Amino acid sequence: MLSPEQVKELKEQLKQQVQHLPEVQKAEALKQIDELSIQALELMIKQQQARNIPRKSSQKPEKTIFRMIVDMEVPAEIIDENSSAIAVLEINPISKGHLMIIPKKPASTSKELPTQAFTLAKKLSKKIISKLKASSTEIQTEFKFNETIINVIPVYDKPLNINSPRYKASKDELESLASKLKIRKKPKIIRIKASKPDSQTPVLKWHRKIP
Repeated sequence: MLSPEQVKELKEQLKQQVQHLPEVQKAEALKQIDELSIQALELMIKQQQARNIPRKSSQKPEKTIFRMIVDMEVPAEIIDENSSAIAVLEINPISKGHLMIIPKKPASTSKELPTQAFTLAKKLSKKIISKLKASSTEIQTEFKFNETIINVIPVYDKPLNINSPRYKASKDELESLASKLKIRKKPKIIRIKASKPDSQTPVLKWHRKIP
């Protein structure tokens, strides 16, 4: 049974997938998503899981929202990444600055999560404490949409965990957090060494004519 928070998050992610539609079609799609019942959402998830079962067919299974984020097919505030994982701001966070660490290759269990994903989580945990003045962070794994991800949850004034209540973050809040947390790479400065004149190369001297 899906929790109210999971229902809300799933609907928000479905809405992100229809943003490219023409206005009339998008409005109708958004209305249908809002009216989806819990039973309909659970059936959708079961169908998605069924499609992901390998078949003797050339048809590829539909991507999960996490695969779409990794492949840059849906908008997301990307904070940082390494060779194994990508860090994005959660649109339905538990607290301000809540990050999802998504492995670049799907992981079914926490044991399949790459070490570099946890390395990225710990690196950004320190940055959250520094930039957002959090007292600490909770790094917890979560299984949803048939994948396992890592959550970095900032803790400010009370204990929090993956089951704590969530809220809908505004676009302005996400952009403000991204500006504080994004890793900005310094541009490389290329130094050009002045070459010394070849001793064998004659140096031309111009004699100024005095009128």
